[in-house]
Amino acid sequence: MKASPLSEDEAVLLEQGRLDFDTGRYWHAHEAWEDLWNSLKRRDAVQTEVLLIQGLIQTAALLYNHQRKKTRGVTNQWAKLVPKLSSWDHAWGFNIKQHMANISVFVDDVDVWEQTYESIRLPVVEEVNE
Repeated sequence: MKASPLSEDEAVLLEQGRLDFDTGRYWHAHEAWEDLWNSLKRRDAVQTEVLLIQGLIQTAALLYNHQRKKTRGVTNQWAKLVPKLSSWDHAWGFNIKQHMANISVFVDDVDVWEQTYESIRLPVVEEVNE
């Protein structure tokens, strides 16, 4: 599957969310990506792309819940994001498959709460041929 190009403003929101995500500011990443999600919905973007950004929002929410040791929040977000992201390999320069693998360890860590966040980044791919 290939993601359509984003507008300049949408690309700024995607990047803002990535920077927030990569620095552990999961709530802020969620907010930036929610603005992008709303923009995609307003312009009637392809539904799979609307769901893609919603899935990214949910990965940020999952980590936010993990930080707060909220078992239900982590497991609920995982259940919601998997169907939205699992059909994507790469999109908008990000490795979505690797991102899901990176996030899954936090689901496995529920009720153990030993995972740390320092190495969690949204994986970037070099030149994408989606």
